[in-house]
Order: sequence, then C-alpha cells, then structure tokens
Amino acid sequence: MDIADRSSTQGERIRLLFEHVDDDVLIVAPFIKMDALRSLLNVIPVSSHLRCVTRWIPREVAQGISDVQVFDALVERGNATLSLVDNLHAKMYIAGTRCLVGSANLTLAGLGERGEHSNIEVLVETDTQDLGILSTLDQIALVERIATREIAESARLLAESLSGMVTLKNQRTLPWFPGSRTPEQAFRVYSIPQTGFVSMAERILRRDVALSDIQPGLDDSQFRDAIRELLYTIPIAQRILDSADDTFLTVADAYPGLQGMIEDQFSAEDLWQSFVKWMAWFFPEKVMIQERTELTLRRAQIVS
Repeated sequence: MDIADRSSTQGERIRLLFEHVDDDVLIVAPFIKMDALRSLLNVIPVSSHLRCVTRWIPREVAQGISDVQVFDALVERGNATLSLVDNLHAKMYIAGTRCLVGSANLTLAGLGERGEHSNIEVLVETDTQDLGILSTLDQIALVERIATREIAESARLLAESLSGMVTLKNQRTLPWFPGSRTPEQAFRVYSIPQTGFVSMAERILRRDVALSDIQPGLDDSQFRDAIRELLYTIPIAQRILDSADDTFLTVADAYPGLQGMIEDQFSAEDLWQSFVKWMAWFFPEKVMIQERTELTLRRAQIVS
C-alpha cells in the first residue's frame, strides 16, 4: 500500500513509512503519548536509531496532552534519543530521506485511531532535501536539549503539582503571576523538585514554576532569563522597569492590576508581597525593596 492511500489512517501511513526501514528514524512532535508511540515502536526495526524531538510543558503534561513516560519507553527500547525544544510546533515523521510532514501529533487522536474522537489531520509526503524541512531541522538542532532521567522526573513532579487544579484549563488564558514569597528557591524547585512531604510554601512555589510554562532542562542563567521575561510581561513590572526616573510603586498603585489575579488563597496584599520579592530577586540591578510606612518597590539606579 502506498503511504498516500486515501483509505489509510495517518497512523497507518506513518507505520508504512517506518517498517522495514534501513535508515535512522526521526519523530518530531510537540505531543507524544505512550500508546501512540508504542504503535510505531512495534514496526521500527531495532537496528534503526530512533530520535524523538518533543516538548514537556508542565501544564500540558498535567492535562495529559503529553506523556513524560515516553523517556522510559525509549530507554527500554535502546538505540534511541529524546530531546526537547521549548517552542516546538512542527510535526514530522522521517525515515531516511522520506518524510511525512503536517499537523498530526503522535497521539491516537492525531493518528486518526481514536474512533469518533480522532482529529482531522494532514500529513504530506516530501523528502529531507526540501528547503523547508532542512531549515526546520537546522532550527531544531540549534536549540534542542537532550532529555535525561532527571529532567523527566522534574517535568513529572512539576506537572503533578498542577494536577489537582480544577481550573487548570482556564489557567492557560490567564497571565502568569507569582504567588510564593521565596523566589530565591525557584531554580532549585525547577531543577530538583522535592519529593516526599512538601510544605505549603513549597507547593505554591512549585505551582508558580510549573505555571510559568518553562520547560525543564535549562541551566540557572537560562532559567533566570526566562523568569525575567515573564515578569516583564506583567504591566506593573513594565511600569517600574521602563521608568527612566527614580520611582516608587506601592500596593495602591498596583491594586488595579492585581484584581484579576486574586484567588481564594491570595489577597491583593499577598500577591503584592510576592511580586515585590520576585522583582527584587530577579532584577537586583534595577529595583529594590524599600520599607517605609508600607512595603514599596523602588526603581532606582543601583550603584555598586
């Protein structure tokens, strides 16, 4: 059967591409689920090196869109590597020089094998000499990070910290805002989440990190840059960071912007206290905490 057969599912077309292949195999998909991956592992010759490229955003893992367990499946298979790309959106299935590219993630719905719950997807056959394919593969090679067991465990624990949130799907549309008061511990929680008993303060910090949508595997400097970018998206942060003058920002100034962030466990004052600490920790060269009659964030030129 030709892989362009109209009667076949996307999964059947991919399996036909991969079976009996003598060359390396590459799977590029933001979302990879265990059951869908196994359906391909059954046909890919173990002699072929299998390379997978995906992303592990904690929020998506918590929603069940992606499975971190694919790391263990690839380790068990052997002759395989897994790497992560933060902003991955491409979907490609490559065997040697042949390629299927389009919209289908490596999920049963994406493969058209989830019955009436299957997605309508497209995969177009091309080859790896296509300029668009070459350009995408070059971009991936520049930014991909090899997944490790430690990174997989970090992604799992961060996702687990979100799994009990009934508003998880709605959180996708809300702007990120920190609720914890220990930003100095953020990188530790991100890179080596605590197992066993976890205090409430630790859970709130872990949630802040997980909701940041920062993928696991960054080093300290990269993580710091990512958090700084996130903080800058907050309008009250922009207000003080962009000021050319020595400026004070109080909770009264920030209150209108805090209103939309208030949850059952956080008041506007709670969020202000957290915001001030995160700003002072991640922008020490630009702002400082100043204790007056009330907690104030100050924009000032800090001279060493």
